[in-house]
Amino acid sequence: MTSASLDNNGMPEIETAALERLPELLRSRGWYARVIASEEQAALLRVVNPLAPPLNDDLALRQDQAGLWWFCWSFGDRIAHIDNLDIAAARIIQVLGCPEA
Repeated sequence: MTSASLDNNGMPEIETAALERLPELLRSRGWYARVIASEEQAALLRVVNPLAPPLNDDLALRQDQAGLWWFCWSFGDRIAHIDNLDIAAARIIQVLGCPEA
């Protein structure tokens, strides 16, 4: 890990900023998305399909063995690298159902 400063969850601040930018992007596309943070566990991103609320997930940021950070589904599969916000948003919308449908 580099000497980047860490947030309260032990993630470098740049990764935390990515976790905050993705919900803004999703909300701009009509989705419900917000960061859920607690002192007991790492921050999560709750995403909900506005037309079908049962279609939802709590996404996480996870670091791989090479030290790269990824947006991941609650079951652990990768969605996209944190630098690829548009790809992450598109995959989330595709999997959880398009709100225009």
